[in-house]
Formats: sequence, structure tokens, C-alpha cells
Amino acid sequence: MGARNHDVDLAGAGGDRGRDLAHPLGGRRQTGGEAGDGIDSTGKIFAQALSRAGRHVFTSKDFASRIRGGYTAYKIRTSVDELNSVVDRLDILVALTQRTIDENTDELHEGSVVIFDGERSWDAEVPEEQIELDVPLKSLAEDAGGAIMQNVVALGAACEVANFPIEHLDSALEKRFGDKGQKLVDNNQEAARKGRDYVRENYDHDFGYDLETTDNDYVLLNGDEAIGMGALVGGCRFYAGYPITPATNVMEYLTGRIDRYGGTVIQAEDELSAINMALGAARSGARAMTATSGPGIDLMTETFGLIATTETPLVIADVMRSGPSTGMPTKQEQGDLNATLYGGHGEIPRFVLAPTTIAECFHKTIEAFNLAEKYQTPVYLVSDLAMAVTEQTFSPEEFDMSSVEIDRGNVVTEENMEQYMDEQGRFMPHYDAADGISPRAFPGTGEGAHMTTGLEHDELGRRTEDTDERVQQVDKRNRKVETAQREEEWEYREFGSESAENLVLTWGSNEGAIREAMDELEIDVRFISVPYIFPRPDLTDAVEAAEQTVVVECNATGQFADLIERDTLTRVERINKYNGVRFNADELRELITETFAGESEVTA
Repeated sequence: MGARNHDVDLAGAGGDRGRDLAHPLGGRRQTGGEAGDGIDSTGKIFAQALSRAGRHVFTSKDFASRIRGGYTAYKIRTSVDELNSVVDRLDILVALTQRTIDENTDELHEGSVVIFDGERSWDAEVPEEQIELDVPLKSLAEDAGGAIMQNVVALGAACEVANFPIEHLDSALEKRFGDKGQKLVDNNQEAARKGRDYVRENYDHDFGYDLETTDNDYVLLNGDEAIGMGALVGGCRFYAGYPITPATNVMEYLTGRIDRYGGTVIQAEDELSAINMALGAARSGARAMTATSGPGIDLMTETFGLIATTETPLVIADVMRSGPSTGMPTKQEQGDLNATLYGGHGEIPRFVLAPTTIAECFHKTIEAFNLAEKYQTPVYLVSDLAMAVTEQTFSPEEFDMSSVEIDRGNVVTEENMEQYMDEQGRFMPHYDAADGISPRAFPGTGEGAHMTTGLEHDELGRRTEDTDERVQQVDKRNRKVETAQREEEWEYREFGSESAENLVLTWGSNEGAIREAMDELEIDVRFISVPYIFPRPDLTDAVEAAEQTVVVECNATGQFADLIERDTLTRVERINKYNGVRFNADELRELITETFAGESEVTA
């Protein structure tokens, strides 16, 4: 929007829309209301419109853990510059209930615009320093064809306030409703224009916003969609899962798409069935995966051990949420790190990858499949709710399909199988290879028939309790990880000054908020974001070179900070947040400054 960046906030019980915020970090818009009021779909429509206008978009959602009812909010930040975080300021708020206004009062500033429907049964109480726009959303929607379109009327009103061409909203509405008939598209476009025209005709006011459009082409997607897209490109042809917030959208993305490439999606009756189905598919030679959240990971743990012992390649996405137990299913947390690192009885070799951005969810999913098959080891792909539900814009070049490489590992053929035969001419699927990586024979490979059991086994896959063979197989499985530690590049992402005395470390979805916080920090900071939990890069030199090190993460105990202290034998400071809300750039700017100023531990 010209020289100004804006946020729009739509929130409130019953469906609210937000306001665009003037702030150098970029603006945000939020929609809120009761679950079931269409807040999510309405917010996505406007986010798509902004994206199609060549603007960067970063969204956030707040929704209750219930099917119907409870406060729901959808915030949209937009700018012509790149955005990587939410912020605490709103320029435009569309409020369908008083709670929407009350919940967002602290984020409004002088000159913020609050759009509400004065014909509804409640009397809006808007702070004096804000600009009130009383728009009969429901009545205008009914004139356009139905009260259900009142949210779209509000979008039209917001377009007028923000000086945003409504034609881009037309395009987004066409995409959203085009498969349901042209009449529905026409009705929604008319509803949007009624909202725009009502503000134009009844409020002679310069709101001060100008949402500049560009010719840039952006991809708009969330973390779950990026995982699904990475799975498709990475060759996944079997997915089994059970619906669970916030991982369900991975399955929804793959459904209907994976079929085009000869793949299958199965909705299982529970998480145990899901992982066992995926295990069966992987044993038959398909690239397979499942996705779940913390409670599902708990249920899958026993089969996880079976996967590792049978040396079956499988990708398991853990989209974390607030726990333990049922916890807060629709809230943010990074509490599963230890579960993915250590979960399971016995000692289980594994890889744990944790994408730090939505775009990286795509790339790390492909990498997860390659690692799983190359080392015949299960891989945890760890995301979280903040990335799962956030829509963000990216350049299409960030998803370069031509650079994707598929590595299926040590797959044997009839031509090279002889070297993996014993003296009796039997194939050894658990051959004691020097690097720990045994040969893998797909079903149907001549002379490759074999058995494998979850009991300890010998090189042929036959069960055994022989002490020497037990030690041989345990050591062999562990050597695979040792080989990967040597041969793979376990890198990290770095920002700021390498020579800075202050070091900030994080993992997962906190990267974007820290990057934006650094833009306004008054102290020099080196920032390292780590996408590999196990194996992980050696950060000893970086920690020892810093005067102070602080680790930022969304959990109460500092699980990643514990790893850093163990690896480096150095005490680190901690910024922990576990109230169910993600970090944002504004609060991290303050918390990082305060921590380096002398507070030993800070809890957000």
C-alpha cells in the first residue's frame, strides 16, 4: 500500500474482519468470529486477492478447539516487501461482535478503522481514537442474494478503506466459487461491491491507505500444503492418516492430487492403523508417509520401533500443537522435540528434520524421503501449528521442480544381487555392511525374496537371540546414522553479523519472527536457525565465540536449549513461550533486548 504497510484484522464472536495497520514491518488484517461463521474461508479469499495483486501476504489464525462456537480470528498482513511474522498492530478491523473489538483493542492505534454492522442486536463500543464505519453488512448481503455473504460485503468495504482495487477481489472470488456456478460468483462479487459502494457513498473520508499493486507473481500456501506438495514432488505414492488438528490439511492437500500420479490416500480408522498401513506400503516398495500431531505420535510409537528394526524407509510428519494429553488442539507449541528424539522403547536410529519456514517444509519433505530410503530409517518431519495454518506468499522460483533429485538408496537388481547372497545363495536383506546400509530388494526382484521380523534377526531376517548377532545388528543399524553424520550436510541458516557478541539460536517456525525483530534491534546480533534436530550441526564454535547465547522456542522447559547446553557444555539463556500463541516480531524485539541486557531467563 504505497509507502505504508498494513495489517487487517478480522475477529470476533460471530465473524469479524480486521483493519490494515500502518507499520514499517508491514500491515496485518484479521477476521474473527464464532467457529462456523466462515471466518477462515473469508480471510483466505482476501489473502488470495492481495497475492494476486502482487503483494506479499502473511496470515495468522486464532480458533477455538471446537467445531462450532468460540472466538475465531484471521489476521492478514500485507506489504510490497517480504513478510515473515505477525505483529501487534492493526489498521483495519472488521467486527461482527463486540468481543472482536474487545479482543483487539490493544492492537488498534489512533486512526484505525473499525467496520461493524450497527443493524445487529449489539451496540458497538469503539474506542474514541478509532474511526467507526457502521455498514449494514447483513442487509446489503441479503440484497445481493443472501445473508451468508455478509463477510464478503465486509471485504468490499475494506477494499474501499484500503484503496485496494476490487477487481483483485473479483478474481479471488472466482477462484473460490467458480466450481459452484457462475451465479454464486456473480452474487458474491455484487455483495463485495455493495460494501465498497456503501462506504464510498456514506463516508467522505481519506483513510490514508493506498494498497499499491505490482506485477509480481506469488505462490500463496501454508505449511501443511507445502508438506503435501513436497511429498508429491518427492515421489510419495501412498499416504495413510487419521484427521487430527493441525495435520489434517496434509491429507486434504494430497486427496485428489496424488491420484494423478498413480498414488493413493487412505483415511484410516485411527493413528495406529495409519502408520501400519504406511509401513506396509513402504515394505512393498512405495514411497509412503503419514502425518499426525502429538497424540498420534504417542500412538504410533510402537510401530515406529518396528519400522526401524525392519529397516523400512518411512516419513512421519509431526505437526505439533499444545499438549500434553488433548491439551489445546488449536494452539501453538513446540513441545514434541524430545518425543521425536527419544520416543520408543529400546534404542531406535532415526532422523529428525524441523523446517524453519513454510517454503522449507516443501524442500525438507523431499529430503526426508531421500534420507529415509538412502539409509532405510524412519524420518520425523517436525512442523507446528504456526506454520500449518499460516498462508504466506513466495516466489515460484523457491519451488524449482527441475532441481529435485530422488535418491532411492541401495536398491538391488537381479544383476548385482549376487554380492549380497550367503554361501547357500540366499539374499541377505540385513547384510552387515560397513556403512550400515543393507541392500534393499523390491517385491518381485528375482532371488530377492526374504522375510523380516520385528524380533531381533540375523542377516537373513530370521529371528535370533544369538548374542553376537544381536550386537552385530544393533551396531549395523546405528552405523547408518553415523554414516549419515559424515556424508550429509547438516547445515543451518544464519543471519546478522557473524562477529556479533550476542548469539540467538532457534529451531522450527520461530525464524521469521526473529528475522523481523532483528531489523529493529538496537544491538548487534548473530542469529542461527537450525532445521536439523538429529543429526544436528555442531554449534560449539558459534556458542563459544559469543559473549551471550539465548535460545528461543515455544515450550516451557527449553528442550532445544537443553540440547545446545549438552552439545557445547555451555550455559545458555532461554526465551520460552507456552501460552498457546506464537512469537511475533514485536515481542521478540523486546524480549531479546531484555535478555541480553541482563535477565537470565525470560518467559513470554
